[in-house]
Amino acid sequence: MAITEPTIYIPLGLCAAYVVWRFFAPSFFMNRELARHARMDALREHERGRLAEALAPLEPKIGPGEIEAVIERYLDAR
Repeated sequence: MAITEPTIYIPLGLCAAYVVWRFFAPSFFMNRELARHARMDALREHERGRLAEALAPLEPKIGPGEIEAVIERYLDAR
């Protein structure tokens, strides 16, 4: 079996594809997962801002620490 024989290129190509997949696939999926978590964090911070703005009139009545606690409980329950 010589290297010039065309049938050797199929298994070599598969091996090369497997090596490339094993090298690049983890970083692709990791980047996708990190992007998903970044979107979730941004959405959570946006919601926190909206809730803080909506609950701002209640702050003198119940106290500033309680507003943050209510927001945390609400966001954690979702």
